[in-house]
Amino acid sequence: MNILLMIDAIPLSSPLGGASRITWDTATGLVARGHAVTVLTASYAKSLPPEKDGVRIVSIPALPQRWAHYRSVYSKKRAQEVMKIIDDVKPDLIHAHVIAWQCGYRWIPLARKKGISILVTCHDVMNIALGRILPDEKNIWLKDLKRLRWSWNPFRASSVKTILEKHCILLTVSDALRDCMKRFGYRKLRTLHNGIDLSFWKETCLQDSARTALNLPRDRTIFLLAGRLGIDKGTEAIERLLPGQSHLIIAGDLDKQSFASIVHPFSFFSNQSPAEMRMLYAACDCVLIPSRCLDCFPTIALEAMACERAVLATSWGGAKEAVIDKKTGWVIDPLDEDSWKKHMSWCVTHREQVKAMGKAARVHMEKNF
Repeated sequence: MNILLMIDAIPLSSPLGGASRITWDTATGLVARGHAVTVLTASYAKSLPPEKDGVRIVSIPALPQRWAHYRSVYSKKRAQEVMKIIDDVKPDLIHAHVIAWQCGYRWIPLARKKGISILVTCHDVMNIALGRILPDEKNIWLKDLKRLRWSWNPFRASSVKTILEKHCILLTVSDALRDCMKRFGYRKLRTLHNGIDLSFWKETCLQDSARTALNLPRDRTIFLLAGRLGIDKGTEAIERLLPGQSHLIIAGDLDKQSFASIVHPFSFFSNQSPAEMRMLYAACDCVLIPSRCLDCFPTIALEAMACERAVLATSWGGAKEAVIDKKTGWVIDPLDEDSWKKHMSWCVTHREQVKAMGKAARVHMEKNF
């Protein structure tokens, strides 16, 4: 088949983006199976390579995000830019991923008129809200209005829903996201959990070797906090709850100064490539995902378990659909700080049992993801 994948950004420019990495892995996996694959993305860079790993890459110019919630639904120019590429590629199938900020939605009815099948995988809540939400949050429109003011589009969510449900096959990456979207009126949704390449995501060196290479303490329990970091990801709570005799690795997209107030020993690594992330997984004992929002299906959980690391995960969102409580880690209410502190302290005093949970996590990944 001739397949066009579409996403606002690809990991050539955003190393830690979970959805973009999943999209790229999908592209290279399809190429390995004999399909012709093109990825359409938006880019701030002057140029992207025209081809990588057998995947053709085409781009449209990335635009400022301020008016994206009008542009994504109404921009005729943006739709024409996308359709020009679609007409050039002539795909049998279009598989869109995260398109809310740049690629937009107006091209979808135009592509369907040409008889092209369109599959959309929903990785986040951007089709129903303009940012992170709580699992049972109401009046999302009011929060979006306060945050975005004049760039808020009151008709965006309903317009997007009409386009997607009328013209596309819709997948969600977790039951948690599916159920949330159903609360906002979506009906035609199916869950397909993300998987990752287990031939790449695996333990590749001994823990002591990784710690020596990264200049990390060898005699402490090390926790890893990675991905997009912020208040809604629970990072502030982790600062308060870290037990003694432990060390924290922070690998994310915030400046080191954002964690200047931490008094606990920590090491900061920014903009890590997949290979560098694999080294961080090897160095740590446990991975923390304390999100206090609907974290739809964090790729960090999959990567950590594939690298034989136990995961302490939020119960809000899709992580609980990957982590087996008490077997490959723990699923914990993100607001129950006493429970987080208790489980992290247990990890410090039971490192061998934690290692065994990591082994079980790898087996779970091989069977299911």
